Amino acid sequence: MKIVFFIVFYLLLGTAGIWLPWLVNLSIVPSEVAIGLVTVVVSAVSYSSSERILQIIEEKSFKKGPVFINMVALVLALVFTLVVCILKDFGIAVAISIIVYILSCVFWWFQNKENKNIENPSTTSTLGGDASQFNK
Repeated sequence: MKIVFFIVFYLLLGTAGIWLPWLVNLSIVPSEVAIGLVTVVVSAVSYSSSERILQIIEEKSFKKGPVFINMVALVLALVFTLVVCILKDFGIAVAISIIVYILSCVFWWFQNKENKNIENPSTTSTLGGDASQFNK
């Protein structure tokens, strides 16, 4: 289930800002691809890092190492986003954004290796509760 979630939401929908304009214009602008990729990176890393930090804080055995790793990942995502934005008119920006995007995919997978909401979505309730609350 995690692989389906990853492909649909991270790879396809996450990069819709890149491939949808290409479908309309049938042309690729390298600077827009670079900016689009780092936008996905910073939003995904920000969300997954903050969610993981909150999970770690709620655990009984609070460990500083994983919190530090998540903070470093967040800072690196922001730094690479800034670098790509500055260098967006140069070919190196596309290369950097592709590398950082691939690294963010690995980071996302690592962050969600024990995410029960993705592994078994039937055990989670939807926003506002689940249908069983109406069966009383």
